[in-house]
Amino acid sequence: MSKEKESRSAVSAGIGYTIGNILIKGINFLSVPLFSRIMTPDELGVYSAFVAYDSILFVILSLAIHSSVKNAKYTFSGEVDEYTSSVSLILWMNMAIGLIVATLFSGPLSSLLGLPVVCLYLLVFMSFGSSVLNLYNCRISLDYNYKGYLFAAFANTVGNLLVSLVLIHTIFQNQKDLGRIIGVSVTMLLLALVLLGTLYHRAKPKFERRFWEYAVRYSLPLVPHGLSQVLLGQFDRIMIRSMVSDAAAGIYSVVANISLILTIIIDSVSTAWTTWFYEAYAEKKIAEIQKRAVQLTIFFAILAIGLMALSPELVWILGGTQYESGKYVAIPLILSAFAVFIYNVVVPVEYFCEKTMYIMIGTAAAGVVDIVLNYIFIMKYGFIAAAYTTLVAYICYAVLHFIIARKLSGISILPFKVVCFIVVLLLCMAALNLVFISSIIIRYLACAVVVIPMGLLLLKRLFKEKNQND
Repeated sequence: MSKEKESRSAVSAGIGYTIGNILIKGINFLSVPLFSRIMTPDELGVYSAFVAYDSILFVILSLAIHSSVKNAKYTFSGEVDEYTSSVSLILWMNMAIGLIVATLFSGPLSSLLGLPVVCLYLLVFMSFGSSVLNLYNCRISLDYNYKGYLFAAFANTVGNLLVSLVLIHTIFQNQKDLGRIIGVSVTMLLLALVLLGTLYHRAKPKFERRFWEYAVRYSLPLVPHGLSQVLLGQFDRIMIRSMVSDAAAGIYSVVANISLILTIIIDSVSTAWTTWFYEAYAEKKIAEIQKRAVQLTIFFAILAIGLMALSPELVWILGGTQYESGKYVAIPLILSAFAVFIYNVVVPVEYFCEKTMYIMIGTAAAGVVDIVLNYIFIMKYGFIAAAYTTLVAYICYAVLHFIIARKLSGISILPFKVVCFIVVLLLCMAALNLVFISSIIIRYLACAVVVIPMGLLLLKRLFKEKNQND
């Protein structure tokens, strides 16, 4: 494939990932008002805790093997399918170990997690399915195969919603949290088996020592990194449930879906960005990388400002009046999502250089900050404090990886002045929205005053660039 075609493929894939993800995960987002009205805050709190535990077990069970696939393409040229198929056996092995542990220590684990014993097995199946899905997505992203990615995402989203609703309205009318948990777990497991069949059709699975050694050597340092990411993104729900109540965890989880809007788009763009970044960085196209990074930063700043202005109304749409106390949670979580975007822009340098130990250190430090701050402030100020401690931790997260990426590459993927200006602007807009959270006119007017000029500037630059290329 020529470089011009590769560039077009990256752009097409980025657009495809973004639009498709918005449509597919939009279904999941739109289901939040449904489940928040048919399930109590306590039941949603139990479900959110299960999802948080799944995120932790996924990191341990997957060993972050999927993260090695992009580099394996270059290390084992022409053998990436054989590599992917072989390392998938590690996931089977880890699932078996997980089931054995769940059986041997079912009582203590059930008490510790506050979940029924059956949920322990569902956790293992869910985490195995998530591991396979991530491995599959990393493999097909090398071909810019966003259609395969979207098929898997669509099947998972629609399947878990339908199965969950059927179970909640039939067998588990008095245990809606369990019905929801079974719905997502069974769907993920079945999808994983289908995706494994697709991978094994490309190459039969067999043990290859060189593949396994490379995968473990590359990925193992990322396990603490992954656990720290979970601490940043999910552990607050576990701590709120333990230190406040199931209901508080449910309210927090519902409102957190507002920041998920931004996260969905970030994840979609990052999938294509990482693949394109590898190619551009290998060819030393630093100026091109910086230009694209700035354009993306402006775009996501516009989205973040818009979401902050809309957040009080979105809280009511998602949960109704019983979730209104969570409106102060949304704005700091939206800022946290923007910090994740900054991380996603710069971290490909660390992966490209195979400096996974640096990734682990940077993320682990931010994770420790989050736990310590949560412990101090949730106890004192309640569940709303978790959103602000999470924001502080994510700022540390982005700053640490910004510094590490700068040290490894010798250049700033994102110009420092641009980052400072955007961050100050977002913080000012966040403060304004919090002060005038009850005034829809002021919030919307301030948003328009800032967003419209930024949007016009971005469009002007893009059109100018297009005309120059033509």
